[in-house]
Amino acid sequence: MQPAREKRTSVICDMVSINQCGSIGTIPLISGSESLQKRIPAIGWLSASIVHDLRNPLGTVFAGAEMLMELDPAPTQVKRLAANIYRAAGRMRELLADFAGASCGNRSTFEICKIRDVITAASEAALPAAERHGVQILNDVPCGIEITLERSRIERVFFNLICNSLEAMLHGGEIRTGARKADNCLLIDVQDTGPGIPVEIRDRLFEPFVTAGKDHGLGLGLALSRRTVRDHGGDMWLEPASGARFVIRLPLQ
Repeated sequence: MQPAREKRTSVICDMVSINQCGSIGTIPLISGSESLQKRIPAIGWLSASIVHDLRNPLGTVFAGAEMLMELDPAPTQVKRLAANIYRAAGRMRELLADFAGASCGNRSTFEICKIRDVITAASEAALPAAERHGVQILNDVPCGIEITLERSRIERVFFNLICNSLEAMLHGGEIRTGARKADNCLLIDVQDTGPGIPVEIRDRLFEPFVTAGKDHGLGLGLALSRRTVRDHGGDMWLEPASGARFVIRLPLQ
């Protein structure tokens, strides 16, 4: 009989196993059928290869984090760190699923979401870093606003904006998100109390590979975020403020 711990590891690794595109709860991968091979460009196979090669180490991270959380007794700090690792691995799995799905020509499903909940999920994912830097993340978005969107993609937009602010506020500060309706649109602002955007890159901020001196930054986050918002029929821009202030416009219908 398999030990309980090995069973848990096996189950978690199964969660990140490679299946056909569109499978629920797994990372999809391109089918090997001859007809599909003719339709998928080289970049699609590159995407599939990346997903395939990452699935096993990601499964190991999932399994290890879950086992640490279930240790009894275990220091509170250990369980907290394990939970952070588990959530981060979950986000990686979602990203890989979207990546592999895009290589198959699939898009995420649109759904009706409460925008406050989407921003809350992005804030919670960034919470460990916020606590390390002594930064408060405040969500002033009203509870009742619902909007149709691709939840995982829009959540990553807010996560990216929050993480950018955190990198600029290494010694504490505040990130505040608000929202208001205007005509048939929803305007969402994300503002921090950091040093703001350097003048020399403001006009090119949303161009790929433009970055403000990050040690490991590629300058793609804001470009991809704006593309996501525009894919939803909206737009994203920078407004003058004492810190950095981004505004996202999304259509309500």
